[in-house]
Amino acid sequence: MNWDAVGAIAELLAAIGVIGSLIYLAKQINANSENIVQNIRALVSDRDIDSNHNAQEITAAIFKDPELAALLVKGHRNEEPLSTVEQVRYNAFLSTIFESHQTFYIQHIKGTVSDELWEFYSGVFDRHMRASGVRQ
Repeated sequence: MNWDAVGAIAELLAAIGVIGSLIYLAKQINANSENIVQNIRALVSDRDIDSNHNAQEITAAIFKDPELAALLVKGHRNEEPLSTVEQVRYNAFLSTIFESHQTFYIQHIKGTVSDELWEFYSGVFDRHMRASGVRQ
């Protein structure tokens, strides 16, 4: 056997080693990508839960406080003027709704709130926006 044959065998073994390394690397990248996707799905789920919880707190405040519920009905209907204190409370509620919606929107744009949750709370926000008191 001459040195040319030994060199050719060495190059073949090196090529096989490179191919093996590339296959291993491809498998590692694929596994890492799957892990990243699972982490993103878990993050979206956690954000959905957090965002939903925040929205539920707003709703809970309304049904736990009959005075607040009556104020919202009065403010939304816009049939009679609100007193100065009622106007402040009503505007504070609307600010809370607007900020909550903005948070949902930002999280949705970032991809950390699911489309389903965004669509649901967008509908809730739209219903508030249709009230004549809110528009006024």
